[in-house]
Amino acid sequence: MGDLKSADWRDWGLVGIRVAALVLLGAVLLTARRPEGAASYVTSDVLLGLETAAAAVILYAVLSVFAAMQPALPFILLIGDWLAAGLLVYAVRGDELLLAMIGGLLMTSGILRLGPLLGAIQAVGVLAACAAALAVMSGGLNGLGPELATRARAFWTVAGIGAVTCAWSFVRERWSRRREQEFDQMIQSYLEQLKDLRERTHAIYEMSATLSKTLDFEKILAAALSAGTLGLREFRKRGRERLVSAVLLMQQGSNMLYVVTGRGLSRQDQMVTIPGKQGIIAQALSEGVPVFGGPARKDPELQYFTGFHDTRSVLCIPLKAGWDTFGILVYGCDIPDAFTDEHTELLMAIGIQATVALQNAVLYRNLLDERDRLVEVEEDARKKLARDLHDGPTQDVAAIAMRMSIIARMLEKTPEEVPNELKKVEDIARRTTKEIRHMLFTLRPLVLENQGLTAALHQLAEKMKETHNQNVTVRVGPDVESSLDIHQQGVIFYIIEEAVGNARKHAQAELISISLTRQDDVVMVRIADNGKGFDVAAAEKNSLTRGGHLGMINMRERAQLLDGTLNMESAPGRGTTITVLVPVKERSTPPPGARPVSRSLVAQTKLAVAAMERLNTSSGS
Repeated sequence: MGDLKSADWRDWGLVGIRVAALVLLGAVLLTARRPEGAASYVTSDVLLGLETAAAAVILYAVLSVFAAMQPALPFILLIGDWLAAGLLVYAVRGDELLLAMIGGLLMTSGILRLGPLLGAIQAVGVLAACAAALAVMSGGLNGLGPELATRARAFWTVAGIGAVTCAWSFVRERWSRRREQEFDQMIQSYLEQLKDLRERTHAIYEMSATLSKTLDFEKILAAALSAGTLGLREFRKRGRERLVSAVLLMQQGSNMLYVVTGRGLSRQDQMVTIPGKQGIIAQALSEGVPVFGGPARKDPELQYFTGFHDTRSVLCIPLKAGWDTFGILVYGCDIPDAFTDEHTELLMAIGIQATVALQNAVLYRNLLDERDRLVEVEEDARKKLARDLHDGPTQDVAAIAMRMSIIARMLEKTPEEVPNELKKVEDIARRTTKEIRHMLFTLRPLVLENQGLTAALHQLAEKMKETHNQNVTVRVGPDVESSLDIHQQGVIFYIIEEAVGNARKHAQAELISISLTRQDDVVMVRIADNGKGFDVAAAEKNSLTRGGHLGMINMRERAQLLDGTLNMESAPGRGTTITVLVPVKERSTPPPGARPVSRSLVAQTKLAVAAMERLNTSSGS
């Protein structure tokens, strides 16, 4: 048995029309009477015709529900209509009105189902079946002519009905096919749009995931460069066009735009800076929305980038966060009118998200730089402690051990000299104790935590005099200590301690002076000595190899932790002066213990500065 399927609406319509017509025709033929009361038509002939037509209709209805029988339905309909037409016309004895009704009904309903070609064949067959019935009635072909002449009007009526119905079916089929084609094209267009939407959604998801999850500056920039494909008019066909892109960020202060990264740009393009005051870039920055343009070669600022010369359409997306604009994304395509404004809001949202992601990446990179710097400072501090222990207490302890060995031999040979040697050992032990206490003081000056920077510096001067007989003077302005938080005081103390220690060891200075004063929003720290001095340029060159003068590197890095600057002035025979300028923080800045983030490669951009302000504000709250 074939697979069942729902019959076409035309099949059920045909069956319904035929059943209604047979019922009506049977009622008319079986009830028709002559004036004398006899039946107008032979009952057996009427029943034969009706049964044949009904059998054909029933067979058609049953087979129409089987998918495998669908191709055979037109032929079943043709044969059934021809037999029914002949038998019914014979049953009505060629009555003109009934002949026209039977022929017209069969033709009309058949053509509507079969279409113009098979409908025409069906119509010719119906006419032939009617003629055959008339020939049987007239006794053969010889009497067919007079019968056709008598019923010419009925035949022409049936033929006209068939012709009109065939013509109408032809027009309707043409119209239906055209509508089906239009509908198929519309469906195909919707499917393409749906596919395009799915691809865009997938691309947006991947880009959003990259922007929201990664803190890698390069990955975020790569995702930002890929965002331009979302604005393409034919997103699904991307790859056939040449897409040039660039990320430009504003410099802090000058607001000049410079290239951070790009695709399709030359090395010369990487060095170009533009003011962003003209053309499509200026429009995007001023309006704060994506802007579409034509050939980049005609733009007053994009023309300076050789990579954009061959582009014939441009898209600019501002990089915004809140009310501030930090840069711009520029995309160029070699196809005219390649970008569409249908996705303006989406592109704007991606630009904002990329800006926030870039700020987070800058903060993360700066935090990593600070972590590495702190680790390096700590490692240098450990090395310094190891050197100090080796040069001081370790040598003294070794000397004590050696003299104790000498005293043991003296007890046997010259016991009278033992007291003098014991006195020397005692002096060495006392000096070693002082040095160790001084080291402990410099490692963690408790007085700095308990009493502040001024007291810690005075105690440092006392210990330098007590331990190394080094003269140190301290002068601190009245409003200096109150302007610095505990973190700043600690860093400044270690810078001063490093500078004083270096002067004692290398400068052979008679006097080291320390002064701290406040000038406007800056605290100035000066450490000066009257020692032998040195060549600053040569020392800095040597420090780059990490070979010597690690103290200079340590002091500069500690000053950078405070966003400060360190300047060193010296010359052979003229002493040394070290000046540190530390900006004074407002009360709304991070509380004690919070470390400012160091500056990285992008620290000069407005985006990086805004990120730092956001970090400081969140820390202060």
